[in-house]
Amino acid sequence: MGARDVIVVAVAAASLTAQSPGRPTFDAVSVKPIASSGFPGVRAVGDRLVAEDATLRALIQFAYQTADDRRFLNSQIVDAPRWVDSDRFSVQAKAAAIGGAVTEREIRRMTQVMLEDRFQLTTHREQRELPVYDLVVSKGGSKLTRAADQTPTAVDGNPVTLDRAAPPRGRFTQFARPSPSGAITFTITGTAVTIPAFLGVLQQYTDRPIVNSSGAVGLYDVRLEFALPQSQSATSDDAPGVSVFTAVQEQLGLKLDAVKRRVEVLVVDHAEHPTPD
Repeated sequence: MGARDVIVVAVAAASLTAQSPGRPTFDAVSVKPIASSGFPGVRAVGDRLVAEDATLRALIQFAYQTADDRRFLNSQIVDAPRWVDSDRFSVQAKAAAIGGAVTEREIRRMTQVMLEDRFQLTTHREQRELPVYDLVVSKGGSKLTRAADQTPTAVDGNPVTLDRAAPPRGRFTQFARPSPSGAITFTITGTAVTIPAFLGVLQQYTDRPIVNSSGAVGLYDVRLEFALPQSQSATSDDAPGVSVFTAVQEQLGLKLDAVKRRVEVLVVDHAEHPTPD
């Protein structure tokens, strides 16, 4: 085999690796440092990643999920340099053609590859003891409603839909409205959802991860309405309206106990400022 043939084979092998189903990549990526605009957001839009005013922590939270498909909370991303919370970036990326529609899960995987390439990000996962909320059945007993249809559901990507009508099986709707007291009232509705999936949505309104000791298995139809306090803490006084902690107990017959447990964390081993383009 000649030198030219060796080069052709190497290029072909690199191309196959880049387009491997296990490691899909973006076709084009732009990363620019910016001053904060006050309107942060990281999301998948079709076959694109759109991140505006995004910290590296926010990009990591979009790209990586826990073993049970939950978002890593701030307390679960550890040993990161300080600038991951201060420096802001605008990131635009378009998915490479991989055949068929690009799913949000694939966009997340492509974002992992992009972070490893552009930010030289390396991570690993551990179990560490952290303050958490433990979901248990309250003294009055569970008020959960089992879904009539227990056929398993498959949900790829974000389980939350913006449709204000009844959500399809396996998904949630969330909406907010001002209450007479001046607080913001949130409503979470889920149809034929698992309790771990519900906790993945609920924990974005708490200051700790939530672990499940309720013993609830199968699929449930859930509805929870609560007011969002200025600071979510199980030991603080409720804000005007019903706090998430009170709502969980009164409406679902469950309780969020503040304890310490070993939970999954994402350890940041290394990260560098990207070269802008």
